[in-house]
Amino acid sequence: MNKTMALTETFDILSYKGVDKAIQSLFSKFAHQDQTGQIIFYFFGKQGEKVDCEILSLYRNRKASRGISALNVSEDSRSIFVSDSYASLICFANQFKARISFDEAGFLIIGADFDYNLLRQAFEKISKKAKVNTVFDSSVLGRVMDCKIQDLIHDHDCIYNLTSDLVHLENSKKAKSSIESIFTFSLRTYCISQGVKQTVRTFKPKQKGVESFYQLNQMNWENFN
Repeated sequence: MNKTMALTETFDILSYKGVDKAIQSLFSKFAHQDQTGQIIFYFFGKQGEKVDCEILSLYRNRKASRGISALNVSEDSRSIFVSDSYASLICFANQFKARISFDEAGFLIIGADFDYNLLRQAFEKISKKAKVNTVFDSSVLGRVMDCKIQDLIHDHDCIYNLTSDLVHLENSKKAKSSIESIFTFSLRTYCISQGVKQTVRTFKPKQKGVESFYQLNQMNWENFN
């Protein structure tokens, strides 16, 4: 492996954008910085083979379309944070580092195809007592992903369809269906409509018009510079 492909614990782009070195090291296991300075985060398939990657440059972030990346996931993980973006998860952890201890946390980053089999495989390694958190964006798709993680924990088989301004939900196991506006749909309203306990905690940016923690970091960095 040459020097440009070597795995490192800190990255120029993240340092430049104010991400603490200790936070960077938490996400460095499957990452490297190439000759142009962009960061490549690897995603893996069922047999542990590389299947895709997320790419973060100074001004852009391209998410992975498939695969999963699991960091520090084990029976000893006291909390788990699930996202579909390394960039957003890193920016979230950097923002909350004074309020949340990430030393004993595990991280799961899933590709856009949201492979249930890969997620189930990862969750089998986690203690039932571990607290599960999601860090998806605040779009309706991000909120559906929150619900899918809750489905995984409750072993539900729900189908979500988006039409116009509505979310159509079908739960085959409980023979329940519901329709809700995309403007009010959330994990909380989903749990109420399905009569299930919410055990997943969601994290979203509170700033109006900001969908992800990566976007928030980018805006703050651009305003600062």
